[in-house]
Amino acid sequence: MGDVTDRRFSISFVARRFGMRVSALRYYDRIGLLKPAERRGNVRYYDRVELRRLALIHRLHRQGMVSLADTAALLSRGPAWHDVLRSSAGELRRRIEEMQAAHRTLEHLLQCPGRDPIRDCPYLHEEFETEVDAALAAQRG
Repeated sequence: MGDVTDRRFSISFVARRFGMRVSALRYYDRIGLLKPAERRGNVRYYDRVELRRLALIHRLHRQGMVSLADTAALLSRGPAWHDVLRSSAGELRRRIEEMQAAHRTLEHLLQCPGRDPIRDCPYLHEEFETEVDAALAAQRG
């Protein structure tokens, strides 16, 4: 069979290794995201180039960074691919900031000496008072 880079991997093997369903790989093929290197009968086989492509698709889509439609635009380098990247990067940056704020809150709660952090903690009072004000202001608008 030659060098490991020359190997072909069956669709069922790839699905198992990537934690996906075979139907998802077939769907990716149908919409043009992923093309098997060859077919033997009804079985699709992928080479390492396509597996790297699948790893990128998997990372972008499964982790919620980019929709499948946007992934297709990125991979095809169509006219909107820069816009898709900018938008996705901005959304990811926003999500990271939210997660960092959540992490800071959890870390603070672990250290907070107050019996009732919502009532007794000046840090949380200030942090959430701002959020409450913003929510109430949006309600009025």
